[in-house]
Amino acid sequence: MSIEPLDTTRSQELAANLLALVDAPARGESEEHLLRRLARVTALLPGVEAAACSLIGPEGTPWRMAASDERTRRLECLQAESQMGPCLDIARGKGPLADVPMSHPHSRTRWPRFTSRALSEGFTAVTALPLAHQDRALGALDLYHQHGRLGLSGLRWARLLADATALGLAHRDVLRDALVRGDQLQNALNSRVVIEQAKGILAERLDCDLQEAFDHLRGHARAKRMKLLDLAALIVADPSDTSPFPRRHQAP
Repeated sequence: MSIEPLDTTRSQELAANLLALVDAPARGESEEHLLRRLARVTALLPGVEAAACSLIGPEGTPWRMAASDERTRRLECLQAESQMGPCLDIARGKGPLADVPMSHPHSRTRWPRFTSRALSEGFTAVTALPLAHQDRALGALDLYHQHGRLGLSGLRWARLLADATALGLAHRDVLRDALVRGDQLQNALNSRVVIEQAKGILAERLDCDLQEAFDHLRGHARAKRMKLLDLAALIVADPSDTSPFPRRHQAP
């Protein structure tokens, strides 16, 4: 395998893309855009003719993909359709595959349809790298090239780009979960505020303390099979001295 060093300009460009892949969630970049960036940048590496990447769904099959050209898009679709190919092997935990020759009998036996299509598209070898974070398989990156032409420099950069993408995807999941939890907490807080307001209204109207007001509120909600929040919102929206909790009239 030949070593083809990168010039300074190309190295700086790749370094910038590494940062962009990791930082994608903070910029609100979608998964589709992230995968397209990975495929496009990887295809520019020395020795790589084209690239494609796929995310693996819960059932272990590709469900979202991106490709640097139409040829590799067809190859990724074929893997998803046939449930067979380097991407699927990566998803099943078989580790990275480097410079696998398509003309080798083992490749033809292992992935018959994929191998035949790859050769017809002009690729004589494939290298597949995992997109994984903390032992969690997220997907795979496929590099299409000629056998023996992918240098160590290109392979190392491809691994860095794959790792940066996996990190960006993992961070995106963390941010998404944090936003969901934040929304849930805000909704809970808003609900609590409405209930506290309703308690205050009832305590004044019924001339009782807050705990007794809450007991009235909860008891009525259960009796009428209403949500406590819905009943509280009704009282806050219309705090008049009417049913279901009319004001207690004090004796003269």
